[in-house]
Amino acid sequence: MEAYKSACKSCGKEYFWTGYKTGIGKTEEQLKQMHDEMTICKYCKAPGLVTNLDHETEDGQLLDDEAAFIAESIMLAFSGKLNETNK
Repeated sequence: MEAYKSACKSCGKEYFWTGYKTGIGKTEEQLKQMHDEMTICKYCKAPGLVTNLDHETEDGQLLDDEAAFIAESIMLAFSGKLNETNK
């Protein structure tokens, strides 16, 4: 799950939303829906929506923190294994 910020070039509206990052295990219809959510404005229905990761809202910051925690945990686990093999 990721937090996104979308901005429409046509109507100028910006909005925040959460959704899935990958299409693993999705049907063709679900993949099209994911693509449309990221590229078509939900207000004016114009194509060309610009969607990026959200780092502004509380949801976006929580997901950023979770990703950082996971990356740090992996790095610590990996460095611990490296230290064990170097003994």
